Amino acid sequence: MKDYRLTKYELEMMDIIWDKGEVTVQDVCDALPRKLAYTTVMTTLSMLAKKKKVLKVEKKSRAYLYRPAVSRDQVSSSMLENIRGMLSGNSLSTLMLNMIEEDNIAEKDIKALKNAIEKLEKKK
Repeated sequence: MKDYRLTKYELEMMDIIWDKGEVTVQDVCDALPRKLAYTTVMTTLSMLAKKKKVLKVEKKSRAYLYRPAVSRDQVSSSMLENIRGMLSGNSLSTLMLNMIEEDNIAEKDIKALKNAIEKLEKKK
């Protein structure tokens, strides 16, 4: 599995791109919940394309168009693997138990977890 380590702000921009499918720098600037300089967004998107390889970029007339090169699930899985290794000694059960010991888990989330565990049990 490819190792994707994105910052909170990179993920915020990626969320916009995953939702829209294809964007310009200005599209991202307009969709961000806070104001960032156009050049800051442009530099970040360029880095996400060139160094982190999570975006594809194509020049169309005078603008660059950015599209996801990887799915939200691929990035989520990679980042969860990193968190699991760093915080819980690579123990999935420790990570999951720490995550679900919150008092504010919605009933629908509890049902989804139960269903996922039942599916896993049936496979084994």
